[in-house]
Amino acid sequence: MKQLRQIVLVTVLTMMLPASAYANAGPPIILAVGIHLGFLTWLIGIGEALLLCTFFRTWKFRIFVSMITANFASAGFGLLLVYSGFAACIMGDVTIENLESVFWTMVYVTFILTMVIEFPFFLFALYGRKWLIPKTVATTFFIHCVSYTLLIFFYRGGDSWSMFTNLEVVPATVFEVEDDYDLFYISADGTHVLRSDLAGNGTEIIATFDMDSIPDRLCACPRKIIEEPREEAGKANHRTIQRVCWESGFDLFVLMNVGGVYEKVMLLENFSPRAAVNLWDGNYGGRCDQETEMDAGNFRGFGIDEEWRFSSDYWGLLTVFRINQGYHSYTSRQYKEGSYIPQQYEQDSYARYMILTPFIQWSIRNGTNIAGDYAVFLLGKDQICILDPEKKQIALIARGFGPVVAKPPLAETPEAINEQKPNEVP
Repeated sequence: MKQLRQIVLVTVLTMMLPASAYANAGPPIILAVGIHLGFLTWLIGIGEALLLCTFFRTWKFRIFVSMITANFASAGFGLLLVYSGFAACIMGDVTIENLESVFWTMVYVTFILTMVIEFPFFLFALYGRKWLIPKTVATTFFIHCVSYTLLIFFYRGGDSWSMFTNLEVVPATVFEVEDDYDLFYISADGTHVLRSDLAGNGTEIIATFDMDSIPDRLCACPRKIIEEPREEAGKANHRTIQRVCWESGFDLFVLMNVGGVYEKVMLLENFSPRAAVNLWDGNYGGRCDQETEMDAGNFRGFGIDEEWRFSSDYWGLLTVFRINQGYHSYTSRQYKEGSYIPQQYEQDSYARYMILTPFIQWSIRNGTNIAGDYAVFLLGKDQICILDPEKKQIALIARGFGPVVAKPPLAETPEAINEQKPNEVP
């Protein structure tokens, strides 16, 4: 009993340090890893020690110390492995199409490495018993099967894997897009601006970059913004709101990182009669030239009626919800005055998707809501994907970044496209 009290006391005191270090962690996976290091590691170590004591009918302080130390050693080595080049070599080129197989490969690799790392600690805990090596091997394997099963349930319990557990990965050609759209994006190597359809077909080079600067993303900006006053109900003062003049078309820019400073460079003038913009209550919200790292939030739209809405946060969570009878709309004035009715959604019309695993963490940026209630967005570093929230399907359109979705020019013909020469962008 005295030894047990010592174990509990040491456990409570020492786990406060790592728990405090991760108390202000933001993304869910960092929080999960923080809980793992600051709390679960101790619990797993104590749990494995209790299993050993039960199997061999002995209670020794040495067993508890060995198992707790073993778990901290393997957890620390695991973090080094995940962020090392060795892990990248094992995983290779990971996309949404092969994510599941890569994930389970990493689970098997870390399972074997964990047993190798912790084997000496198990050997020390069981030292002095007959048939020491066979018993240690069998015990190490069995206990790690139990602990890994519990860990998988822990990480799987949230939304961390939901993009490949709750969505079906299909070819982009499966999506039946109602309207014609052009997809503009930067090639994965950052050297060209490409254009294709939303199935990734008909890819062509639109521009070539000077490699002295680094492209961040493409930007579709309205050529004309109309400012008009609006009188607020019950107030004498006026305020100015901005609306997009859709008839004036859009220009295509590229946001370049020049020596750490972002500069917007013209790429194509009047390239589209209609492109996706950031709208809120009918007002133009700007942010057409926001750098990729900060380009989260509500997806851009074309000003059409929508059944589904999409929003991403900074950490990579994609929120999808249906606008239905359970949804109470409100105006920007009501929101500002605090007199709006809180948004309500039917229980089955709300979903969240993310990829935030211990091995792979993908953000969601540059989102666009298109006709048919599909979402097009940048997933991770260089995956341009399309999502169908109704059928719960996702597809990889192309490898690249900085996507812009726009309507094709009305008077443009294939012959005119072929006559254009690629632009040189400084």
